Amino acid sequence: MTPDTPLPPESIQVRRLVVEAVERAAELIAAPATAERWNHPSALEGMTVGALAAHLVRAAGATIAYLDRTPSEQSPADELLTPSTYFHAAIASPIHDQIKTVSSDEASIGHQATAEKCSRLAHELSDRLSTEPADRLIAALGGRFLTLDDFCRTRMIEVLLHLDDLAVSTDQPRPETDPEGPALVIDICINIARNLHGDWPVLYALARNERATSDRSSRVFPVF
Repeated sequence: MTPDTPLPPESIQVRRLVVEAVERAAELIAAPATAERWNHPSALEGMTVGALAAHLVRAAGATIAYLDRTPSEQSPADELLTPSTYFHAAIASPIHDQIKTVSSDEASIGHQATAEKCSRLAHELSDRLSTEPADRLIAALGGRFLTLDDFCRTRMIEVLLHLDDLAVSTDQPRPETDPEGPALVIDICINIARNLHGDWPVLYALARNERATSDRSSRVFPVF
C-alpha cells in the first residue's frame, strides 16, 4: 500500500480511539488532584500515583518508539502477533518484571513535566498515525512483528485500564471516552482467555458458572 492510499475506516477508527484515550489521559494527569497525590500509593500495588501516570505515558508512547525503530520496508520471518498473542508474550517477557522500577524512575521528572509529556504525545500520535499506511508493520518484543493497527489495539488496553486506575487512585471521575474503546478491550481480553484456557472454559465462565472448575489454576478471569 502506498503512502497516498486512503486509510480504510477500520484503521481510522482504531487510531482515533488511541489518540482520544491519550488526550483524556493527558487531561487527567494534568489535574490538580493528580498533582496532590503524586507521591501517594496508587490503586496498583507497589506503584505511586506518579509511577502509574508515567507508566501510562510510556505504554502509549511505545507506538511512536516502535515505529521509529522499525523500517517501513521490513518483512516478518514469523507469523504476525495478534493483540492477544502479543500480551501472552509480553507477560512472559523479562521487561514485565521491571515495570515498577522503570515507572518510578520516569515519574521523577515530576507531575507537570509528565502531564506535558503526555499532551505532546497525544499531538504526535495524531500526526503520525494519520500518515502511516494500513499495512504498516512494527517490531516489538524482541523483533516479533504485528500490524500498527493491532499494536494500537494493545495500547487501548494499556491506556484505558490505566486511565481508570489513575482516576480511582486520585478520587476523580473516569474520563468519558468513545464506547468503542472498552468494547475493543473486552474483545481482546476474551481472546486472551480463549488462548490461555480454550473456548469451553471461557463459555462456562461466561454462561455456566456451575460447571466451571474450582481449581484456581483453571480460573479464566481475570486474564492478567
